[in-house]
Amino acid sequence: MKKHLGDILLEKGYLSSEDLNKALAYQMRKVLGNDLGETWSTDFLLDVARTKYNNRSEFYLGKILTELKLLPENHVLEALEIQKTSVDSVPRNRLDALNRIIVRMNSSYNLIELLNQILVLAAQLVEAESASLSMYDHLRDTLVILMPTGPGAEAVRDLEVPKDRGIVGWVYRQGRSVICNDTSRDVRFYAGIDAASGYSSRQILCVPLTVKGKRLGAIEAINRIRPSTTGVQGFSVADRYLLQMFSDQAAIAIENTRLAIALSQAEEDIEHRARDVSAAQKAHAGALVAGSLLHEMRKSLVPLQGYASRMGEVSDDERVEKYRTYIGREMERLMTRADEVARFLNDRYAPRPRNTSVASLLKELESHIWVECRTCGIAFQAEVEDDITVTVDTDLFLSALEQIFHNARDAMPDGGSFTVRGHREGGRSIVIDAADTGRGITVQPVERVFEPFFSSGVPHGAGLGLAIVQKIVQLHQGTVTAANRSEVTGTVITITLPVD
Repeated sequence: MKKHLGDILLEKGYLSSEDLNKALAYQMRKVLGNDLGETWSTDFLLDVARTKYNNRSEFYLGKILTELKLLPENHVLEALEIQKTSVDSVPRNRLDALNRIIVRMNSSYNLIELLNQILVLAAQLVEAESASLSMYDHLRDTLVILMPTGPGAEAVRDLEVPKDRGIVGWVYRQGRSVICNDTSRDVRFYAGIDAASGYSSRQILCVPLTVKGKRLGAIEAINRIRPSTTGVQGFSVADRYLLQMFSDQAAIAIENTRLAIALSQAEEDIEHRARDVSAAQKAHAGALVAGSLLHEMRKSLVPLQGYASRMGEVSDDERVEKYRTYIGREMERLMTRADEVARFLNDRYAPRPRNTSVASLLKELESHIWVECRTCGIAFQAEVEDDITVTVDTDLFLSALEQIFHNARDAMPDGGSFTVRGHREGGRSIVIDAADTGRGITVQPVERVFEPFFSSGVPHGAGLGLAIVQKIVQLHQGTVTAANRSEVTGTVITITLPVD
């Protein structure tokens, strides 16, 4: 077996053990999902082998490492080249084969690849031409051949075998092993598999696959290449014991993976609960501080606004009028921002929705942000389908769009583009996408960006911008999501609102 990509990256010093474990856990959850129901093992294996296995490049560790921004692509490519040239050695003996499987079981979450390696090694050790794993599909009430190896493998992948037919069906039903060294004389032999593959199954060794007392399917080795060490022309009792050992290892791998998923879910649940408690405590303290601060600001700003308005009365100098206007506008902006924070922390929203065109909303947004766009080197663009309307509190919704822009601005210190698109989706929803060309989202899961007080590293950020956006959107019975852009570096925030 070739070296693990993760081991190569650790040896090169490109990756820490902590980051590797993070990527492996993400890979496991991405492939296996979260549903650990009673039929999890068979449902998962059937789903992955039938669909995801054929598109498994999506789940490769190298792609996940770059997706999570844990490694630059050039380091991954370098490690893959090393992996390609590493020696794919054959086990020295049976103990060596079992040891390799155990080592892999302790260092990999990729159950499909691990089961495939178990089948390949099992075929090598019992000197069979091919091997396959068949799983029981409880929805179709049939056995399905998964991950076949050897001649004719692709022709029988995903082939269904009636559970009351064939040697594999008998082994599954009875839970007992079978050695058949002449299939032409065994009434249990099912010729339909050979007819599909064009391959001749002369000898079959089949053992049940059982996890915690529950039969999942069976493992078969087909056609011994040479006589056994005891001189038997075909599979021997020793081969049966060996194949059963590999079947037991496959069962352990399946159960270990289920336990690993459960542990990962428990750890994530604990993290979420801790974050929820921390966020609630912070929000309560922040609300008290913000309320006090807002009260003090109002006491100071109201007379300042009065003094600013008097400046125009004592001088007709154009510069005085210009500065007075600027001071008034900035004090109003400061009051508005402080009020937004206080309303969020105290949950004091009273939206007054009305039907508004999306085009007019975005035009109003542009009038609010054009100065910052010019000073920060940001190109703003709005693209809206004709006659799209939404029912929103325009002031609240505009403040949400401004919060999204401010997040985008902070992610583009050297300038970039900020594009807002509005369109219908399926006749039931209006979708507004706001995309930037900033550094993208580096945190996983990306939903964390909506947590109160979460900051992506901006020194002056309070971590409330997107939390406020989410609150406002939810008040309008909508949803908001965040994602990294696929075509270029950057983030896209997607707001979906219902159509009345």
